This record gives sequence, C-alpha cells and structure tokens, in this order.
Amino acid sequence: MRFLNLVQGSFSGWKRLLLTVAIFALFPAGRAWSATLGFDVTPLGGNVFRYEFFPADLALQANQEIEVQFDPGSFSGLLNGVAGVDYQLRLLQPGNPPGASGIYSALALIDNPSLSGPFRVDAIWTRQGSPGALPFSINQFDAAGQLIIGTLATGTLGVAPEPGVFLLSLGGLVIMGARLRRSRN
Repeated sequence: MRFLNLVQGSFSGWKRLLLTVAIFALFPAGRAWSATLGFDVTPLGGNVFRYEFFPADLALQANQEIEVQFDPGSFSGLLNGVAGVDYQLRLLQPGNPPGASGIYSALALIDNPSLSGPFRVDAIWTRQGSPGALPFSINQFDAAGQLIIGTLATGTLGVAPEPGVFLLSLGGLVIMGARLRRSRN
C-alpha cells in the first residue's frame, strides 16, 4: 500500500494510467495456462469432413487430455479417429446419449508426449456449407486415467494471437494517452 501511495504522489493522472496498464501487461492475472490447438478442415466427399489438429505450446503430463467437442446439432457421427503414438484415443458419438456433444479425446500416456504425428478425425456434417472452429479443453484425470479431476484450459480451435499483437495494443494505448495529454494542454 505504501508503494501505491508513493506512485500516486509521484505521477499525474495520465502517467498513473499508463503505469497501471504497464503493470497489468507485465503480470496478467487469471491465466494459469494458455493452450493453442490449430486445425484444418478438409472435405472428403459428400457430408464427411476431416479435422486435423495441431497442438502447439503444450507440455502435457501423463493423464492429461486434449478434448474437442462436436455439437450434436451440427454433426451426426465421428469416424476414423487417430491420435499420436503416446496417446490413448477416445471417440464418443454426437447425440449419444441424446443431446450430448461428440468427443474426440487424446489422453497422454506419458509425461511430455510427442506432439508430432496425426491427430485427426472424420466427422459427418449435417448442415450446409463447411464446418469451422470447435470448442476444446485440456483436462486432468486421476492416476488411472479414469475420473476427471479438473479442466486446466479451455478455448476454441484456432491460432492464438502472436505476442507482438499484445505489445502493439499497448503501444496504441501509449500513443492515445500522449494525444489526450496534448489535447488538454
């Protein structure tokens, strides 16, 4: 608290704002783990599409799982699932039980499993056009790989922004603050 009083006494309003933004930029709150799961969708003919997943920046441990969810209102089946060599594959069909999402799951069998190799599943699409991004999660299971203990990360398939995007945004805030200061003078 003494530090905050010192900062408030040393800096005017706009400088305080910039300092606060800089502190939050250096120490983001609430992000224990960030996961990125890229993907490609390829039509195989008719209403069947192949999803290929590209895990990035993941350091999975044994009994941690990559789970991708397929909406039962958009997909009627999952076929030909493949996971990397260090993983146990699990496919649950959409709508079984009624209303449940389809699940593609790759459970790590060892610490720091290989992320190379195939992670894919063919899905039967029930809508017009082409399917797109899907929700995913990274889950922790018990030592036997049976009971889910908790969810470590969630997201939507895609590519996370580059770190430079965050710095560019911060730079924009600095420029806006400087312009605001000039307009007041």
